[in-house]
Amino acid sequence: MLDKNEYGFIKNDKDWEMFLKKEKIKDYSTVKVRRAKMKGWAQIAFLLLRIYIIIMLIIVILGFLHLA
Repeated sequence: MLDKNEYGFIKNDKDWEMFLKKEKIKDYSTVKVRRAKMKGWAQIAFLLLRIYIIIMLIIVILGFLHLA
C-alpha cells in the first residue's frame, strides 16, 4: 500500500512525471498499442456475428414496418 507521506506529493502531471522518473517506471499510457490481427476461427466467428447482426436489424426494421 502507498504511504501517504511519501506519495502524497502527486498533485498534477508534473509531479506524476517526476514520480515515474524517480521510481524508474515506464508510463504505458503514452505507448502506442498495435491492434492484433485475427486469424483462423476467430476471424470466421466475427464475420458470422456481423452477418447475424445485419440480418437481425433487417428483421427488426421489417417488423416495425409491418411488412413481414
